[in-house]
Amino acid sequence: MTYIVLDMEWSQPVCKEKTRIAGTKVLQVEIIQIGAVAVTDGKISENFFSEFVKPRYYTELKGRIKKLTGITKDDLKDADDLVIVMERFRQWCEGFGDSIIATWGPDDIPTLRGQCLFYNYDVSWLSDWFNLQPLMTRQYDIDRPQITLQSAVEITGVQQELDYHSAINDAYYTALVLTKINNIPSEIEWQRKVDYAHTNPFRRICQTSYGTVKTARMNSVPRLSPLNRYVCPICGKPATLKGKLVWLRPMNYMAVMHCNKHSIKVTVRFEKKADREYLWTKRYVLSDEKDENLYDSLINKDLPAPAFVTDRTVKPDRSDKTYRRFLPKQNTRRKTKMSSERKNNG
Repeated sequence: MTYIVLDMEWSQPVCKEKTRIAGTKVLQVEIIQIGAVAVTDGKISENFFSEFVKPRYYTELKGRIKKLTGITKDDLKDADDLVIVMERFRQWCEGFGDSIIATWGPDDIPTLRGQCLFYNYDVSWLSDWFNLQPLMTRQYDIDRPQITLQSAVEITGVQQELDYHSAINDAYYTALVLTKINNIPSEIEWQRKVDYAHTNPFRRICQTSYGTVKTARMNSVPRLSPLNRYVCPICGKPATLKGKLVWLRPMNYMAVMHCNKHSIKVTVRFEKKADREYLWTKRYVLSDEKDENLYDSLINKDLPAPAFVTDRTVKPDRSDKTYRRFLPKQNTRRKTKMSSERKNNG
């Protein structure tokens, strides 16, 4: 499997009034540079793809774009149209056989598809792609869903020698970050489940973590223990328990937690080990209305009534102190007064 790491730079209309519209299609931006780097078996290929693209409509580059990318009109003067460049890019990708496109961020492929659709160019071959950013933030335990490419380069320890905001340079940096990610196929599969869960909130997604503690009682587990740390398995943000963990059965607990976007059911199970420690298993699952109702009923559950109140076939022992506690209090003052009157009359 080869990963085609793609990055692009684009220009925008100088003002909103000059936005190009064709029927129901709107051309938000025009791509002016495409850069791609291939990674096969963890090694970066020396066969790069880097081309400027001549815009059809947004030929006047904003000052911010020129300053950020360093691209000028002279660079684009002799460049080819996007359709021609895309054909060369497709042939370049096919040279690596079975491949999948990787980008840093979720915008590149939708932007490319949008412009190609505006130009009536078929890009159905671009269907297989993934965003590397959430894979990296999840593996490096970063509490933000999005970080800049430069931050990712610094975190992964990649040597910085090139300028940023050049399509080929950014693609190269992204490829270096990709080589620092472990088990990419399973990470891609997990991320696709996450994306599906975002669009289909009733899709159940599961994540499990493990650890050891010296007690199986949740209220005795140290506060800083990983067992007491709750993170949303979908967006990776800290989550808050809706209430306390409720006891289900010996060494089994359950709760519902929430982050800003998701509702998650969390279950904790303890298993005693030979060395007097307990192995805990914490499992996250997307919760639904049934889980919420179950948790609410458990956390608000009242103590059961005594057996002699609910079961009339059992005759209670009136000398039992527990039973006598539930009897209504008698007016002993009035009874004493009546006894005194009887004695006086007698």
